[in-house]
Amino acid sequence: MKTKKKTRRLSEQLIGQLLLFMTFLFILLLLVILRLLFDVEKTNQEEVIGNLMESNVQIMDRNLSGIISLAKNLQGVVNEGVYNEAEIQRHIHRLLLDNPILVSACLAYDEQNPPHCTTFSLVAQRMNAIKNTNDDFLYKDWFQIPRLTGRPYWSDPWYDKEGAKTIVCSYSVPLTRKGKVQGIIRVDLPLENLRRIIVNLRVKESGRAFLVSGNGMIMAHPTDSLAMNYTIFDLVNRYPDVQMRTLAKKVVAGEVGFERNRNLGMKGDVWLTFRPLPTNNWSLVAIVPHREVFVHLHYLSLILSLAVLFGFLVLSLMIWGRVQALNKPLTELVDGIKQAGEGDLSPAPPLETESYEIQVISENFEAMKSSLSAHIDNLQALTEERNRISSELEFASNVQRSLIPNGNSIKPGNLDVYGLLEPAGMVGGDLFDYFLIDEGHFLFAIADVVGKGVGAAMTMTMATTLLRSIAQHHKKPQEILSQLNAFFMGHKLESGYMTMALGIIDLASGVCVFSNAGHLPLYVLSQDGQIRKHERTHSTALGFFDNIKIESEELRLDAGDKILLVTDGVTEATNPNDHLFGTQGLEKTLAGLRGASVEKTAKAILETVLDFADPEKGRDDITILAIEYLGGLQKP
Repeated sequence: MKTKKKTRRLSEQLIGQLLLFMTFLFILLLLVILRLLFDVEKTNQEEVIGNLMESNVQIMDRNLSGIISLAKNLQGVVNEGVYNEAEIQRHIHRLLLDNPILVSACLAYDEQNPPHCTTFSLVAQRMNAIKNTNDDFLYKDWFQIPRLTGRPYWSDPWYDKEGAKTIVCSYSVPLTRKGKVQGIIRVDLPLENLRRIIVNLRVKESGRAFLVSGNGMIMAHPTDSLAMNYTIFDLVNRYPDVQMRTLAKKVVAGEVGFERNRNLGMKGDVWLTFRPLPTNNWSLVAIVPHREVFVHLHYLSLILSLAVLFGFLVLSLMIWGRVQALNKPLTELVDGIKQAGEGDLSPAPPLETESYEIQVISENFEAMKSSLSAHIDNLQALTEERNRISSELEFASNVQRSLIPNGNSIKPGNLDVYGLLEPAGMVGGDLFDYFLIDEGHFLFAIADVVGKGVGAAMTMTMATTLLRSIAQHHKKPQEILSQLNAFFMGHKLESGYMTMALGIIDLASGVCVFSNAGHLPLYVLSQDGQIRKHERTHSTALGFFDNIKIESEELRLDAGDKILLVTDGVTEATNPNDHLFGTQGLEKTLAGLRGASVEKTAKAILETVLDFADPEKGRDDITILAIEYLGGLQKP
């Protein structure tokens, strides 16, 4: 069972829907603005942090560039071949004194016999030269790689136990003579110089930086335990995150980046920025917490959210107030409609409102109430008039039915007669009648007045009365019909046209003389089941022409024969497919009524027609008259 949907006031619906829409709109607007601000702030912070990283990269690069310049200077001096060993040592001593960033230097030869390397360092402002004839230096990266490639090389940090006695980063260049590498010049930069830059580097509040070599080794880090002990890939492998491994590869490849990562261990949501050093393939990497990168955006988001919320509340209050102002006259209008629905159509006081639409509705509603009140008064008068007419029609119907023979009508003993009339309305234009003209002759008639309603009923009533009057003076059907035609022609009634079939039966002999004035065929049903149709008409319908010539026809009835007559309400009945019942339907029905009584025959035909006809379509009056001849009269 369906439950009735709960209704709500218009003001509630308007406020609810507007607030829902505004909430959605404000949230969407806030998200869009925050996204735009995020992109702007990201670009700004990328530039700010990038500038900071770039400045530190330049500082470290200047140290590295100075080392490269010193190495090339020393390479030029040695390669000229015009200085002896003592002069070269004095030159190296001067380089160490004038360049504090240079902690030591080394000349290594593998072409001499035996191979040897000499390390130079300052001890209390004095040159300290240590000559090593062991060939273990031949297998170190700082010597082997530039010796094989013939190109300068920056080595990873290593501990120089002979010269600087500290961790250094070495820059090695080959010594050539006549295009052939004779040895290697190595200059050393203490890693501590780079470490001080890294340790003192602050990115935002808690962001830290570290230096990564070309093979991923962490060269300098604020956490000393990580420097020279781990690579960047060792750190990445702690976290099962594909993005981190991709970032590590980018760092080692010397790319520039500013990317976000949410899975970096305990640090959580962070931004990683990295830049390569121009002089070699080392990279400076910084990790900055997300909250510090976008700290200004967070404050701005909070302020914007509060502003949007305040605007939302102000606008909501304005809408609520306006809806309430509109709802008050609407409520009064609804109350007036309820009173009108309960029958109170008295005029209401003028409705005070600023809304043009509500004012128009109110004025038109008052006009409608006035019109409805007048309509109700007219309807009451029409109802009284209709009831009066209905009473008169009911009286006329009773009078009309009283003129039609019924089961108590006098009929001869050798005839069984049954007729029925089903008018389309309260009164109809069909008629049937039968009566004894004298002791030996029986008259029957069936007629259909053109038209419906009261006019047709009045014509039928006059025809019935006139028929009995004329039959007392004329014994032939054609004479009676001629008199009826003359009456109709003389009086020009509204429904003055009528088809009629009229017959007179000689009760002793069974001879029936009948005339058909434009009516449907007369049927004779034999006791053996044969059906004879007499479809010839003997004149036109009554009331069309003066002095019409009417003929007659004679037929002999045997005991058990039945005469059947119907009006066009039977044959013109239509079904939902607009098919007519027709004479075929009537004859088919009669074929199944062999041996039935006249009453059963008439009722069966009526029932079949009503079952066939479409009840949604109007129908005509239905009249059926059945007469059975039982045999000649017995003489007393």
